[in-house]
Parts: sequence; C-alpha cells; structure tokens
Amino acid sequence: MSTKAKIAIVALAVAGCSPVAPAGTPPPVGVTNAADPAQRGAVLAYARSLSFDTITHGASDKQPLTDVDLSRDPRRDTVVAVGEIWPERNTHRNSEDDLKGVGRVVARIRSSVPYARLGLGGDVSFYWVDSLVMVTDDSGYGRALLIPADSTRPVTVRRMIFTTDRDGAPERQALARWVYTPLESARPWDRCTKTGCCEAQ
Repeated sequence: MSTKAKIAIVALAVAGCSPVAPAGTPPPVGVTNAADPAQRGAVLAYARSLSFDTITHGASDKQPLTDVDLSRDPRRDTVVAVGEIWPERNTHRNSEDDLKGVGRVVARIRSSVPYARLGLGGDVSFYWVDSLVMVTDDSGYGRALLIPADSTRPVTVRRMIFTTDRDGAPERQALARWVYTPLESARPWDRCTKTGCCEAQ
C-alpha cells in the first residue's frame, strides 16, 4: 500500500472518531412569527415536541410570583401565584444566530393560577426568544414571548435582554430561573446559548 493511501485511511479513521458537537434546540417548522395568532397552532405543536429538563439538579426553579398591594402604604409585594420554570434540554447549546431570526422556545413555565403581570395562564406557558440583535460583543436585545398553551389566551410580548459570559465554562447545563425585583413582576431568565443568557423584561 502506498504512503498516500495509508495517510488517507488514517485521516478517514480520525474523522470517523471525532466527536460530533451536540445540537441546540431544534428549529421550529412552519413558523415565521411566533406572536402571530394565525401561527399559534404551529407554535404550540413545535413547543410540545420539545423536551424540558425536569430531572437535573439545579436546572429548574420554583418561586412565588408577586403583585403590588396598592392597599398598603408604602406599597409592597404580595404573593399571588407560584411559578415553575424548566429549561429546554438543549437551549445551552444554541448559537446566537439561532436566536436572530424566528428564534427558539427556551423554557416551559407553569403558574399555579393565572398571573396577569406576565400574561400567564393558570397552567403551562412557553418562553420563546427571537429577533436577537447584538449591540456589543457581549450584549444585545430581542423579543421575549410568553405563550400560553391555552390558545384562547393572548401571547405576551416583552423586551428581552441578552448578555454573555464568554469566559465561563465551555460546557454548561441547561438552566432556567426566576429573576425578582421588588414592586415589579418576576421575570423568566434562561441560559439560552452556549455563552449567553436571555432575560425577559
């Protein structure tokens, strides 16, 4: 066997043993604008086809959801619901390009009762992010969509803030959290790309 042939065989063997990078969240099919009521059926079919991490320790979060009690002076928060949030299993493997167009579902949310401040029904909703625009190398903005599984309830559209931690661990787990600010609604946060996080405002 010639030297060139041996080199070719070795190259093929190495290529065949090279690990394939895990894929991010699968892209939606038949959806161009997840906020469009006419596309709600396709949006929910896509969201229900995904897998969410309900098992890994620390992946999800469960917190009280608050509203402002205007009967008190000074005003204060009062608990009106309990919210759970689970990340889509592969959301931490998305690229920024995955979120620049039609986007992805990054988390599933369940509220114990309807939570008007985020437009959540008293059941399952999905957290979708899209239209990412990078302003600097480390930050950007886009849309955060909170989509109730009950198609009779409207989609809530909010601004999404995207930040990166490019010096963090190269392989991270999927992660979703509630962010709380006094006298404001709780906000969903998700590790939505390999190095970035998406927080609804």
